Amino acid sequence: MARLATADGRFVGWARLPHLVPSFCQAVVRRLTGRVPRLPWIPFAARAALEAVLRPDFIVWEVGAGYSTLWLSPRVARLTSIEASEEWYRRLAGIIERERIRNVDLRHLWQRERMSDFSALGDESLDLLFIDGGPRGECLENGFRKVKRGGWVYLDNWDTKAFWGPAADFPQRHAARIAEARSFVDYVPAQVGVYEGLLLRKA
Repeated sequence: MARLATADGRFVGWARLPHLVPSFCQAVVRRLTGRVPRLPWIPFAARAALEAVLRPDFIVWEVGAGYSTLWLSPRVARLTSIEASEEWYRRLAGIIERERIRNVDLRHLWQRERMSDFSALGDESLDLLFIDGGPRGECLENGFRKVKRGGWVYLDNWDTKAFWGPAADFPQRHAARIAEARSFVDYVPAQVGVYEGLLLRKA
């Protein structure tokens, strides 16, 4: 993780360099108090782009639960979130129960093949597939056909190609099925580092 560039060496850019300030301040608060903002740990610019496309009727599937789950839930109709870490699963399940959040189906699945199994979903049944954990490459390959035409796929940590394996060239291989691809290189909340998120719109 670099302070000014992504894992693959791309500079954050002068326009987004000021985002270092909130990221640093949130990181200090996190270190001193253990508290973090209730925001997705994705690039600031990616969060703004997602907020602009989300709709109250969206059906969302998330691989890798976290504060993104709590951020997404009031913005969509239904959210299924898959998490491998038992600690995070228990933490989020407690919040969901206490706050009576009714539109989240939180699941603890740690087996690689189960996290990337989308066979129970109908094709073109999702408005957004959000991948920020698990076997990311397999989730992208198996889950893409479950997204509606005109729907969205968000891929976090796209700059860390080891996370994606053979799916690292997915946008190139499936260019005819992708209407739009938007890259966001930026800081993230509460971590002083630069990452890339990739937002795809299905053709």
